[in-house]
Amino acid sequence: MQLQRRAFGIAAILVAMAAPGFTGAQAQSLALERITGEGGRYSIEMPKGYTSTTSPRPDGGTMHQMSYMWKDSIGQYNVMAFAVIDPPPGITKHFDLWEAQRQVTARYPGSFPTRYQEIQSGPAKGISFAMTVNSNRGQGEHTIAVKIYGLDARLYEMVAMTRVEDRDDPTIAAFMNSLRVIR
Repeated sequence: MQLQRRAFGIAAILVAMAAPGFTGAQAQSLALERITGEGGRYSIEMPKGYTSTTSPRPDGGTMHQMSYMWKDSIGQYNVMAFAVIDPPPGITKHFDLWEAQRQVTARYPGSFPTRYQEIQSGPAKGISFAMTVNSNRGQGEHTIAVKIYGLDARLYEMVAMTRVEDRDDPTIAAFMNSLRVIR
């Protein structure tokens, strides 16, 4: 299914956080910069030093992804990621946002999604939710905040993963509230 393939990119970032030898940037307060997407379709604030990749999708579409990983004050890894999934040429099918939410949740057995909310950014409608998950490396509970927007056949996904204690961090909140979909 298309959404499962798209979800793999975000999941790969989250798995990389647990990879031995990964060295993230130390950061207490992250400076954000405003990025404007292709053709002025959207803008978002990402931490300076983010990485960006563009990759073809098996269905003929494209995934553009920006991410940033860092260690917090006690040495635990955190991540912010943003992905734009463009459909193959000629496809106009709208994404089922609730199905996208179910697929994200299914990757974390035993998690319980909370804070469901319907959201909107310009013409894009979406959903927002959070989950608490246990770290697979014994690092305690983490919170994953997710926002998924759909506009026509394009999907926008935002993810922030932090320790539960850091879920209200102002930098995370600024990132999660920064997407502006224009067209």
